[in-house]
Amino acid sequence: MVIPIKQLPNISPLVYDYFYNYNKVSEFYNGNFRDLAEFQNQTERVQSRILPREQLVGILKKQNRIYGCGSQTLENINKLIRNQTCGVVTGQQVGLFSGPLYTIYKALTVIRLTEYLNQNCNGEFVPFFWLASDDHDYAEINHIRLLNKNNHIENIEVPSPSSDTRIPASKIFLSSEIENCIRQLQNATHDSEFKQEMISILYDVYRPGRSFPEAFAIWMTQLFKSYGLIFIDASHPDLKVLGKRVFYTEIAENSPSTNLALKTSKKLENNKYHSQIQLHKGILNLFVGENERQTIQFADDDFINKSTQQSYKKDVLLALLEKKADLFSPNVMLRPIYQDALLPTVAYVGGPSEIAYFAQLKGVYESFGLSMPIIYPRKTVTIIEKKVERVLKNYHLKIRELWQNGDGLINEMTKKQIPGSIDKVMNLTKSHLDRDFQSIRQELIAFEPTLENSVNVTLGKITQQVKFLEKKILQASKKRNEIVIQQFHKMKNNLYPNNILQERVFNIVPFLIKYSFGLIDKLYSAIDSNNHNHQIINL
Repeated sequence: MVIPIKQLPNISPLVYDYFYNYNKVSEFYNGNFRDLAEFQNQTERVQSRILPREQLVGILKKQNRIYGCGSQTLENINKLIRNQTCGVVTGQQVGLFSGPLYTIYKALTVIRLTEYLNQNCNGEFVPFFWLASDDHDYAEINHIRLLNKNNHIENIEVPSPSSDTRIPASKIFLSSEIENCIRQLQNATHDSEFKQEMISILYDVYRPGRSFPEAFAIWMTQLFKSYGLIFIDASHPDLKVLGKRVFYTEIAENSPSTNLALKTSKKLENNKYHSQIQLHKGILNLFVGENERQTIQFADDDFINKSTQQSYKKDVLLALLEKKADLFSPNVMLRPIYQDALLPTVAYVGGPSEIAYFAQLKGVYESFGLSMPIIYPRKTVTIIEKKVERVLKNYHLKIRELWQNGDGLINEMTKKQIPGSIDKVMNLTKSHLDRDFQSIRQELIAFEPTLENSVNVTLGKITQQVKFLEKKILQASKKRNEIVIQQFHKMKNNLYPNNILQERVFNIVPFLIKYSFGLIDKLYSAIDSNNHNHQIINL
């Protein structure tokens, strides 16, 4: 079963047009994701680029062996030595236990798209997952949410290791608190034949002393070991050396990325679209710092570290880059440029917010001598378990009704529990009131015209009392049907938790505890990456 993307809650006009009116937004992108010829064109552009393939292969082998990769991943890495081999890329922040479900759907989409291009394009393609290990938004990666044994949404969080909010994920190491998180997860979930194995693996992967990105990559490798997915840790010092040309240009030319993106943002706003990335003149889209990411502002050839107030002349800052490239890291604006300067990227798999922010980047790519990849929508999915499916069927409800009128549905469900005879007699009473008061009005107005207002006031009061009685009947029905209300909240918490799409809230682990690692294979088989609607997958 599928639901059109346009029926998802909170779809922005830009994303809507990207799916349904591509011609309206084509100037902001580099190819229609539905057009195979566009992929072929981008493939040929990427194959003509000169890339440090040999060095890249060495780094990727080292990283992925640490993560425990399988033979298919190593085979895919070896393919990169050839100029004909291109990449299909996705990426994500390194969230606890893999973060929200959509991280899993990103990985599955990139694998599926890679397979499709290998079958239909002239070229060779391998799937990449870019670890956003330079990111410093700890609040985005330090927790998961799940539905506990009581069908309540529970938050499991790793406390911050520092009061400093600008430490990149690559510098954050797990403390003994991670064991408390795993215990909380264990206590919150029902027992199953797979639970002990899953919990044991989590204890092994998420060890105290291991960094967030490494734990994330090892866990994701465990999930996708047989699919040949290549993980790349963006913070690796050798990658910074390979990609430092991007950083050099950003400094030497006083942030061409900001200047060009601002022009595009203006165009977007003129077309009534909202800009996803907020930009600031006089600020590099580049951070500096060994243990925390510090912002650099500039005017002409003078650069200042906003945190330390240390000042640099441009040539001094460029010399620091040449000597210590690993001190530098890109922000959200420059991250895709750095990524695709390193990788032979034909397509990037992204969610709705990423589709929106890439609209600001086409000119930026061009200024750095790169061709922006085709932006391919990640698969968006809702999982329905059998117990929830039964509730939907019992009350003849559809998922999109939860998205559109979740709070009103409980009244509809409860009304259906009120005997038809009560509904019939109440409707009969209201129709009699209208009819009888019409006769009274006519007689009294004929007798004394000034009584018309009194008649109307009296009818209004009686009608109000009838409505009040109907409300009382509904309240009584709710009280007598607490099971109905419980089932509604159970269903809503499963499918639309906190009034947010399921894929943006819940984590994969509780599902794996119920259904084993075989769930990944089931999702892989069920996902149709060429169907760009929201997909419902029944377990």
